[in-house]
Amino acid sequence: MNTEKIKELLNSCFTAKKITETMEELPKGFKPRHIHVIDSIYTIGERKEDVRISDVSKELHITTPSVTKLINELEAMEAVEKYTWSEDKRVTLVRLTKLGQCYQKHYVLEYHEAWAKGLSDITDEEVDLVVSVIEKLQQAMPKQGGEHE
Repeated sequence: MNTEKIKELLNSCFTAKKITETMEELPKGFKPRHIHVIDSIYTIGERKEDVRISDVSKELHITTPSVTKLINELEAMEAVEKYTWSEDKRVTLVRLTKLGQCYQKHYVLEYHEAWAKGLSDITDEEVDLVVSVIEKLQQAMPKQGGEHE
């Protein structure tokens, strides 16, 4: 790939970021990252009963302290509740409250369904290709100081 194509790719990524920022207005105090955490808790909860903060961290590829901060904010906004695991009281688990479930349904499920209807001419294979290219871009992204992974 040449530098002009890299420039096109990065410009498209910038455009994609702007598109994701067009989400409808969130409740007061909410950030898009909060919705990602809510959806992650929901998604993990569909796979297994007990959702640990570390599970959310792994799912979102962000540090556990960052996730803990976001979960504490969501708990203060009554969208998430923390509780201790019955088998080991040292382990903190999280789950969505009824309000958190409503947010997941509205800001994720219904929002994605509306987008999917408007993009019905895009194939699953095209989506897979875009995701693959973005993942490769992320892996090849220069670290600070100009080094590569």
